[in-house]
Amino acid sequence: MVSLYGRGMVMSKKCKQCGCELADDALFCVQCGAKQDPVVKCPKCGHMNPAANDFCTECGTRLKETKPEEKGAGDEKPAESVQPAQEETYKVVVAEPVSGGQGGGGNQGFQNFRMPPVPPEGNGKKKKILAIIGVLVVVLGLFFAFGGGSKPIQVKSGEIVDDYIRDQSSGDKKYKDKTVQVSGKVKWKGQFNNSQNYSITLESRKNGGKTYQVLVDVPAKRASIVNDLKIGDFVNVKGKCVGIVKQKSPTLISVQIKSTKINDQDAD
Repeated sequence: MVSLYGRGMVMSKKCKQCGCELADDALFCVQCGAKQDPVVKCPKCGHMNPAANDFCTECGTRLKETKPEEKGAGDEKPAESVQPAQEETYKVVVAEPVSGGQGGGGNQGFQNFRMPPVPPEGNGKKKKILAIIGVLVVVLGLFFAFGGGSKPIQVKSGEIVDDYIRDQSSGDKKYKDKTVQVSGKVKWKGQFNNSQNYSITLESRKNGGKTYQVLVDVPAKRASIVNDLKIGDFVNVKGKCVGIVKQKSPTLISVQIKSTKINDQDAD
């Protein structure tokens, strides 16, 4: 059945749902809106063929190159925006630059590396200082205990004689090779028989058939000091005690002191 309308459109197709006559190329029913099967127009005879046909059923012309006519605007779908797969799949992470003025070219894998905190040094330094002080205290204690750098033994000439009368060995142990500061009065002045040095006798006492003396040995170059002293003058002598010096007479016990100062004057 063929129908012609004012627009010259061929009405040879009916809606498969409501039976309304439709144009051959209609995709939707104008009456009920049902979707219609697409058709292909034969380029040779103009016959409308189902879109699935490869050849025209009227004249046999090949329809492969012909595409179905789709005029319905509602059937068209908006083109989906295609985004690059890489942008959806991968995310590029840009590392922050290392602070502190480090130049480029370094290993970027270590940019986030942080050094472990250094423990405070205050306690360690205090312990070291205390340890050093402790060692110094011990060393100084031993130094003074054994007479090194200690003050000279301050003693009177009469006390030295008393110690040697009591026991000569104990007297030598107490005074020999020690620095002493002896006070006493001048009893005699003279010069040693076997030396050019001068002597000052501070103490002389007899006991048990022996004579005990304390003599000061003064270098010859310090003769002026000896000359300035008078018998009975009080003197203060600093020097090293050499202990008992052997004399010709075994009954004479002579304890001698090599002077370094006499009444604060250099005497060595």
